Amino acid sequence: MKKVICLLLCVILCLSVVSANDNQQKIYETTSEVYQAIRTLYIATGHALPSTTGPWSGAELSLMAAKIDPSSLSGGLKTTYDYVSSQLGLEPKKLAEGVSMKLGLEANIEGYYHTNTEAAFQGRSNMIYGMMDQKPFLSLDWETWTANSFYGFFEFDFMNQIHAASGEVGSTAFSTNILFFQNLKFAMGDLNLNFPYRAFVSAGGDHWSFQLGRDRLNWGAGETGNLFVGDNLIYHNMARFTTFSDVFKYTFVASFFPHQMNYDGDTDNDGTLDGGWNTVSGQTQIIKGLSMFMAHRVEGRLFDDKLNITVTESIMYMSKEGNLDLMVFNPMMFYHNNYIRSMSNSLLGFEADWTIINGLNLYGQAVIDEFCLPGEWKPGVDQKAFPSAYGFLLGLKGAFNVGNGILYGSLEGVKTDPFLYLRYGEDDGGQKVGEYGINYVVAIRNYGEGGTYYDEEFLGYKYGGDALVGNFNIGYKQYGKFHIEGNFFMMAHGATDKWTCWTRVGNGDGTYPDYADLQTPTSSHPSGNHKDPTATATRNAVAYTTVIGLNGGYSFTPALSAMVQADYITIKNYGNIKDVNKSDIQLTFGVTYSI
Repeated sequence: MKKVICLLLCVILCLSVVSANDNQQKIYETTSEVYQAIRTLYIATGHALPSTTGPWSGAELSLMAAKIDPSSLSGGLKTTYDYVSSQLGLEPKKLAEGVSMKLGLEANIEGYYHTNTEAAFQGRSNMIYGMMDQKPFLSLDWETWTANSFYGFFEFDFMNQIHAASGEVGSTAFSTNILFFQNLKFAMGDLNLNFPYRAFVSAGGDHWSFQLGRDRLNWGAGETGNLFVGDNLIYHNMARFTTFSDVFKYTFVASFFPHQMNYDGDTDNDGTLDGGWNTVSGQTQIIKGLSMFMAHRVEGRLFDDKLNITVTESIMYMSKEGNLDLMVFNPMMFYHNNYIRSMSNSLLGFEADWTIINGLNLYGQAVIDEFCLPGEWKPGVDQKAFPSAYGFLLGLKGAFNVGNGILYGSLEGVKTDPFLYLRYGEDDGGQKVGEYGINYVVAIRNYGEGGTYYDEEFLGYKYGGDALVGNFNIGYKQYGKFHIEGNFFMMAHGATDKWTCWTRVGNGDGTYPDYADLQTPTSSHPSGNHKDPTATATRNAVAYTTVIGLNGGYSFTPALSAMVQADYITIKNYGNIKDVNKSDIQLTFGVTYSI
């Protein structure tokens, strides 16, 4: 009788994860602890990774969780499963029949200290605990659930901005996230007026979800980033549709960005440069052109859920006139066969992960930007060849039940070609400084002290092309309670960056740069650079970066938690200039209270 009762309780608990909330259209962001906990359970119990295409709806996460048999879990795995159950089973407060609402307030106090205040370590992008990690001083979340199919989210972030009146974070030895006191001096101009970073509506059912608005994307299992769509953009303005089951998932997304012509230095669009790259403009600037990222992604699970295979294809579509040819707006099209090189750049990606044994998952990614077809000019042989552009990522994740927590770790390596994500715009002979390219480099438009800025990031891998990266991390975690983690990171980065002008490559006859000089990582910069006019003359070495870090966090109550992080970073040949070496020690601490 006891066995029957225990079995009944297990079934009820399992079903409660799936059906505790009638409306499961809440969208869980890419950094969701709930998803990370499910991923840990999948690795530890022998499943391939759950869908790596974030964000996810509550319905999808519940479907993932339903694959785990709670009766087979103990110790840290049972604690992790209970955490998932408690989070997915939360009921919003009902205002009326069919309508629920929730207001959440989170207060964060963070402090940042570092030993080197040179420009090399100023700004959120140059901090290890950086833009994607730093929390707003106050955050107010407004969530609404309507009927069984609709969800809305709006996030008020009261925080200091990137382009602050008191200067960059890190321009002083100690800085904070306290509103108006970024660098320990009062400045009203520090206030960020660019919120919300997450604001959208969604609709869906048990096996589909549609999202419209502003949110972050992250596609892949990478720890240092992902080759196709990385989590290094603070948001996408997008429309996203996904349909899923326990063995198959399809995702389509269209995301829009400012065209490069709005910030390429030709402020009056007369064909001549009258300002620098990323020229600051005012609110009255007329935004011209169209820049659209569009992608579809298919995932399939095989061999008793041990293997997951993913195929992704995208198109970066640009029009100076702002025209959208509906011919390209096709969720089922093979974008490479549009044959519109003057207006688009296609990217093709393959991913797979395989749980070898319980606790160990092997994963990999390959992305193809440019390759030579039979009969086309071949790099290193023909004078007018296009440079090859590939990216590869390979890693191993581990998750093991230890005590009441999980011992986890990963080992990852990445290689990207110099011209990955970069390409010409209208002239396939090569770019000149100030000419836009159809690049997987996109801009977020931010209003700050002095005007409007266009802050550019790679849409794919955060370190871009021309990089060799190795990363190892190990940690111990009890979800909802505490964690401690150590990390070791190394990168050799060549002289190519996101502002490098694209060029053809030849066979070393002097007409075009020698292709042999363009192998990752490069030690020279043979073409022009939109932002650094000295690049060709000064960049003469590979830059080597090493980071050793330790971080931890503890939840005193469900509402109160604290974290601390310490990192040592050293860069040899900083800026790809030989014998220019820099180092820094960065310390971060924070306290969070949420209701």
